[in-house]
Amino acid sequence: MILAVETSCDDSAAAVLSAEGAVLAQRVFTQPAQSGGVVPEIASRLHMKILPEMTAGVLAESGCTLGDITHFAATAGPGLVGSLLVGLSFAKALAFSSERPFLGINHLAAHLHIHYERDTEDLFPAVALLASGGHTALFHMTGWNDCRLLGCTRDDAAGEAFDKTAKLMGLGFPGGKALDLLAERGDPTAVELPSPMGGAKNPEFSFSGLKTAARLAWETGLHSPEDMAASFRARVCGLLVSKTFHQARKLRASSVMAAGGVAANSLLRLRLADEASAAGLRLLLPPLKHATDNAVMVARAARAELDSDPGAISPLSCNAFARWEGDRLVRLCR
Repeated sequence: MILAVETSCDDSAAAVLSAEGAVLAQRVFTQPAQSGGVVPEIASRLHMKILPEMTAGVLAESGCTLGDITHFAATAGPGLVGSLLVGLSFAKALAFSSERPFLGINHLAAHLHIHYERDTEDLFPAVALLASGGHTALFHMTGWNDCRLLGCTRDDAAGEAFDKTAKLMGLGFPGGKALDLLAERGDPTAVELPSPMGGAKNPEFSFSGLKTAARLAWETGLHSPEDMAASFRARVCGLLVSKTFHQARKLRASSVMAAGGVAANSLLRLRLADEASAAGLRLLLPPLKHATDNAVMVARAARAELDSDPGAISPLSCNAFARWEGDRLVRLCR
C-alpha cells in the first residue's frame, strides 16, 4: 500500500495505491496563478496549508488508515526546491513516525511511469516523449529499469512556450489549454513561423526563438487570435511529433509513449495517434487528468521500484533538487 504526494511546482497532489496497484483515491489541487505566473514562496506556503488535509482526505476516501500504508513516496526533484521540500518533509515525517520505508522519486521518471504496467509484452523498446511546462525530452526505453536520454530542450520547454505565448495573447496564465481551444477555430498556415532546430534527426529541441517569433508576429496586429494560436500550436506539435517518430524508426521501437502536461494538447494527441497508426506502433497516451502533475504517477514509479527491488528505500537525508542532469534516468533518489 503506497501513499504518494507530489509538490514539484504549484500542484498539490496525493494518492493511495493498493497492493495490487489499483488507485484507491487521488486528489489534485492547482493553486491559482499569482501575478501571471508561479511565485515559489507563495506556492510553498500553500502546499503546507493544503497537504495535510488533502492527505487525510485520500486516506478516508480509500478506506485506509496510516497504519495500513506500507510505503510512503514523494517527488524529490527536479522542480521548485521550496515546493519539493514541503512534500518531501511531509512524506518523510509520515514514514518516520509510522516506521515505514520512504521513497524519493524523480519527477521525470514519475511522468513516464503513469504508463507503468507489469505486462510489458510488445511495449519495449519504446521511445518516450516527455513534454511539460518545465521539461521537454526524448528517452529510449528498453524496459522500465533502463531509460536513457536521447535529447532535451536547450532553452524553454514546450509547455512554457505555450503558456507564455498564451499570456502574450491575453489568454491568461497558465494558458496552454486556452490556446489549444482557440486554435481549433484558426488556420494553422496563416502565420509564418520558424522551426528552430527543426531537423527531425536532431533529438534536441529549442522553443525560445519560436516564442520570440510568435511575439513579433503578434505585435504586428495583422493576425487574428485564432490564426496565431493555430499556427503556433501546429509548429510546436510538428517539432515534437517529427523528432519522436524519427527516433522511433531509427531505434526500431515497438511503442511510443507521451507524458507531461503538453500530452493533453488535442492536436499533439491526434498527430501522435495518426503517426503511430501509420507506423504500426503501439501508442500510450495518459488520461487527461494524469497528463499534468499528479500523485498517481509518483505512486506508480514507487511501485515499479518496489517490484524491481522489494527492499528499495531512500534515506531520510534524501534532498530536493532543482535540475536533473545525466543520460540515464532512474526512479529512486538517494
